[in-house]
Amino acid sequence: MSSSHRWIAALVAALALGAGCRGAAAPIAPDDAVSAADAPAAVEDAPSPEDAPAAVEMDASVDLDAPSPADDVAIADDAALTDAAPAVDARSDAGRSCVCPTLPATCSPPALDAPSFTTGGALLGQLVGLLSCADTSLHAALYETLWTCLPDAILARLAAAPALTVQLVYDDETCPRVGGTLMCPLARLDGHPRVSLLPDARSALMHHKFFIVDGEHVWVGSANGSEQSYCRDANDAVVLGEPAIVGAFEGEFQRMFRDHAFGPIVASAPVTAGRYAAYFSPRSPTSSPARWFTDMVGAVAEARTSVDFVISAWTRTELSDAMIAARMRGVAVRGIVSHMYLDDAPAMALLAAGVPVRAGSVHSKLLIIDGQTVITGSANWSAAAWANNENSLWIRDASAAAAYGEYFTRQYGAATAPTGM
Repeated sequence: MSSSHRWIAALVAALALGAGCRGAAAPIAPDDAVSAADAPAAVEDAPSPEDAPAAVEMDASVDLDAPSPADDVAIADDAALTDAAPAVDARSDAGRSCVCPTLPATCSPPALDAPSFTTGGALLGQLVGLLSCADTSLHAALYETLWTCLPDAILARLAAAPALTVQLVYDDETCPRVGGTLMCPLARLDGHPRVSLLPDARSALMHHKFFIVDGEHVWVGSANGSEQSYCRDANDAVVLGEPAIVGAFEGEFQRMFRDHAFGPIVASAPVTAGRYAAYFSPRSPTSSPARWFTDMVGAVAEARTSVDFVISAWTRTELSDAMIAARMRGVAVRGIVSHMYLDDAPAMALLAAGVPVRAGSVHSKLLIIDGQTVITGSANWSAAAWANNENSLWIRDASAAAAYGEYFTRQYGAATAPTGM
């Protein structure tokens, strides 16, 4: 299916389905959309209700590989119709819950260093549990908040914790302010005396999805603040307490919130501590691969036994080339891509090389190498992600890789093989 045809199909289905899921406010902005002024040409990134099951995170139909004239000039955004996907395969995580849990009355901390997944509402339960422990500060960077669940949970915690202050950075294109009113569920928090909201006000995306509680714990994941992300698409997250990693995310948050600095900075090494490494982008120049991307390609090039992946938006071929080379030297390679990216160059190249690739309703950005290294976070595998505010979390730990591996196996079993392959 061509890019234009798949967008038309998504839009028609979205219009037929209407406003989306239970509990969501009327969707205003698309996921990962560019404004008309920012788009270099007509793109497939037309607005679509974020929670409609037919919409999908997709790259604009422009040359994503062309050098940008300046570091902070927008290139085509990662996705206009992000989180949603075609009809979910009924076999995929049948236990998913779309009920927003009640915020616990007392602190119910989730387990540290233990990944959580969409299945059965566990991902949302993990986050809400962490929110229930916020006493003094809650710092959040969210690409979008299109489900009332999260603002309502934050309001409940504000009511229970009188010393709590909330600071939140969001992407302005997913929640525009019209006539002084925010056109998304963040409006529920707007004006609260202990809440400060800051839009990114740039063309490239503030695509992070992380929460920092009391400066001590960080929740890092692939899920946007939408019912689609928590109830239908396959997503993952983990809560960390490693001080250096929490501090790295806090530094990234303060760069955006305090300094109002969203554009690229000089490239630097990741922050490492124990089993973890944290990368942040954009780095300068955004026309070149981000450090996390080149290091991913290098890690695949060094794989010895296995490479498993789950990815939403994937348009860059450096990774697929490295995976094909790995397969040729005897590494077992297999993966899942979003339905809407199965006919893009990376997946098509893998299929042509005999690599097992399946399609699913997935939004994770996950790579598991040799059963030892996990790469996750917010960043899709596209040049658009090089210009966005993104994070890439690396975990070098066999037990963590086993947990993510079980998630991969479950999703791979539920995904569908391409017809005729």
